Amino acid sequence: MARPGIQKHLDIARLLRCPLCGEPLHATACSVRCTRGHDFAISSKGFLNLIPQQGALKGYDEAFFASRQRVMEAGYYRALNEALIHALEDLNLSENHVIIDAGCGEGSHLKAVASRLGGTCIGIDIAKDAVRCAARGGGAERWLVADLANMPMQDHSVDVILNVFTPANYAEFQRVLKPNGALVKVVPAPGHMHELRQLAGCNLSHVDVQDHGVAEHLTRHMDLAGRTRTTQTSAVTRELARDLARMSPVTFGMDAHSLDLDVLTHITVDAEILTARPLKQ
Repeated sequence: MARPGIQKHLDIARLLRCPLCGEPLHATACSVRCTRGHDFAISSKGFLNLIPQQGALKGYDEAFFASRQRVMEAGYYRALNEALIHALEDLNLSENHVIIDAGCGEGSHLKAVASRLGGTCIGIDIAKDAVRCAARGGGAERWLVADLANMPMQDHSVDVILNVFTPANYAEFQRVLKPNGALVKVVPAPGHMHELRQLAGCNLSHVDVQDHGVAEHLTRHMDLAGRTRTTQTSAVTRELARDLARMSPVTFGMDAHSLDLDVLTHITVDAEILTARPLKQ
């Protein structure tokens, strides 16, 4: 048998399709391969790269995801993870459920879910640095470098898609979800990171979080089944203030050294969780 980090990805080959031709992927000794000869090696680091030629993404490098991981480990998103788990529990999933985290980043949300709910949990992100970070430390989760606009999943093979603070591709979500599956999408609520936005206010075109009609857009593609809100305000240490500034979209394009981070004493994670079902065919 292959090493655990490789074997766990071979075990999900039945769920995967080739991102180049759409044919089913099959397990070999240490890769997944389609009948047309497209072959994708599983990294010894514990992830599967389905975009082998993918270069680094500007702004989403290893330092970005390391900062995000430290913030997550500090517990600032604990309430959100608990709310995600409750939303999934309300779905009454089968014992052998398949959960995809579409846009998984460094993997913290999926790891929290997997630790409580088990099943087959697969994180997908287009950023190789994110997936490499997520794969560290082993664990049962599987990690794929792949494009959400061309998800490497078989049609109607997934019970739940998580989509946390990241863009959605509803056509692909509908394709890969089972008819009774669900999307659990997280979007920022008005108070999200308001302390950091106020600190950076003079450099922003707007300080308040604006609702860009995410829920309304979602309902044009899926059936909205529920929405809940979760809020957590936590004290910020000086060591983590710079990580927060580095990982937050609020400050993208800004020099973190230009911010007076010593006055950032608290941070609020404020989010809405939207649960949606595929439209009936």
